Order: sequence, then structure tokens, then C-alpha cells
Amino acid sequence: MNSNEEIKIREVQEQFISEWGRMSSAWGINRTMAQIHALLFITGRPHSTDEIIERLHISRGNASMNLHDLMDWAIVKRTRNQGERKDLYYSETDPWQMFARVVRERKRREVDPTAQAIEECLLNLPHSESEEELILKQRLEGLREVFGIVDVIYEQVFKTDETFYQTLKLFGRKD
Repeated sequence: MNSNEEIKIREVQEQFISEWGRMSSAWGINRTMAQIHALLFITGRPHSTDEIIERLHISRGNASMNLHDLMDWAIVKRTRNQGERKDLYYSETDPWQMFARVVRERKRREVDPTAQAIEECLLNLPHSESEEELILKQRLEGLREVFGIVDVIYEQVFKTDETFYQTLKLFGRKD
């Protein structure tokens, strides 16, 4: 590969990293976290913390904190080359698997606590039969129904890798 091709590849990588970071903020995800993930995903090779810092022009603390979060989400893993002490980080390579892990984590962090809060609100109603309470109860029960449907869909599609890949096969994905 000549230097012009290498430059063009690097430009396309930078474009993707920038867009992945921009898009992430619309989903409520930290831009730097998304950019680190994009770098690891799109380059297809492990990077050291120093390489990530240099490539993305971020602080060591920012890199460390976001790498930790990405590992908590199970879309980035840490490894070491034999005989070396430097940690290397790499991304899940299968975009479908990555998507399923993000959905599972977001459900655990966001959907489940909200569904629980709705249940607690319903339990804490005073049973006064006032118009205000009836409206509140009706709205909360409607939300409980929506969250229940989301939970059923999640169970059927995302609960395990097996159910997820069975669903993908229904849409023509071959593994």
C-alpha cells in the first residue's frame, strides 16, 4: 500500500470516528467514549492507552475513565501481549454482537430502573379515587404496559446471544 492510500484510509477512519462521536451525543453517550470505541472498532487492532491518547488528543484520565466504561459495557476488552506489561484494548468486531450488548446494557441501566420506578409509583398511590389520582393511575398503567411490551420484545430478541442470532436469521443473516 502506498502512502496516498494510507493517508486516504486514515482520513476515512477520522471521518468515521468523528461521526460516531457526534451521533453518540444524540443517544446520550459520552462523545469521547464513542470516539474511543470507534477508533478501536474501525481500525480492527488493539491499541494502547498512549496510542488512543495520541490519536484522539485526549487526556490520560479521560481515556482511562472511558476505557473502563467501555469495558463495563462489554464492547471493549483488555489484553496484553505475552511478556509485556502494557495493556492493549480492542473492540468487539461483530457489529450485530456490539449492538446487542449495547441494547442489553441500556436496558439494564435505563429501562429496568424506570419500569421499577413506575411500579413503585403505582404502589404508592393513596387510593383516594380522586380525579387527579385516576388520571395519574391511568397514565402510569399505560406506561407500565409499554414497558411490559418492551420487556417481552427484549426477552424474545436480546436476552441471550442465541435468541439474538435466531432473530437475525429470520431476517436473512447467515452465520
